[in-house]
Amino acid sequence: MRSSDMSVGVKRSLCLVVLTLGMMMGLYAQPKVPRELQFAALGGVNMSSYTFNPSVTQDQSLGYVAGVGVRYIEEKYFGLQCELLMARRGIKDRYDNYPEYHFERTLTYVELPLMAHVYFNMGKRNEVAFDVGPKLAYYLYDGTSGNLDSGFDLTRAEHQYAHHDMDVSQRLDYGIQAGLGYEFKFSRQLSLQVQGRYYFGLGDMFPSTKADTFETSSNQSVQIVMALWFHHNVSLSKMMKRMAKGK
Repeated sequence: MRSSDMSVGVKRSLCLVVLTLGMMMGLYAQPKVPRELQFAALGGVNMSSYTFNPSVTQDQSLGYVAGVGVRYIEEKYFGLQCELLMARRGIKDRYDNYPEYHFERTLTYVELPLMAHVYFNMGKRNEVAFDVGPKLAYYLYDGTSGNLDSGFDLTRAEHQYAHHDMDVSQRLDYGIQAGLGYEFKFSRQLSLQVQGRYYFGLGDMFPSTKADTFETSSNQSVQIVMALWFHHNVSLSKMMKRMAKGK
């Protein structure tokens, strides 16, 4: 991504974050509910691809996402949610002229999304929620698989294959994530959530100056996750008193 494109991407990211914060403040005056601290174990499927310029013909790469989450419910209809995840992304080449060949590069990241959690109760046990916010990710390692051999012509449109062995120079990725989900409450202490998410990456993993191979190399992912949430009512005043007594 060129510097001008990057500045536009950063501005878009900041605008979305500001909108998220504005939504938080707008919902702050909603009626009070007992504050809850919720913890979750979650996992699911990560379907990803990368936007390259010049373009690279791809299919969706199928990976995984798994980790833990914490959610703080401050007001009725509103809370904050943070997660620590391990996710596998990928670049899965598609060769229309060589259907017998395949190549895939998988990339493993640690992800840290911080999202506003807006929820609506649909009866006593059913809940629909919308989450949105920024996400940071850090590249850990990658691997490749495929069956390319001497019969495969790598000289045609060389940018189509440059990503096979290029080093990931930008380890830190950032972007915006949004999700829509359904949550079923088994009891006051336990619930199960199913959610679909979309991530739009604003960073590039390869160098992105005019002299480089790619001007853009950003990730887009669709995740289908399931989370088991454990609920615990909290009182900040009681917590502060306990901390004070402990001192």
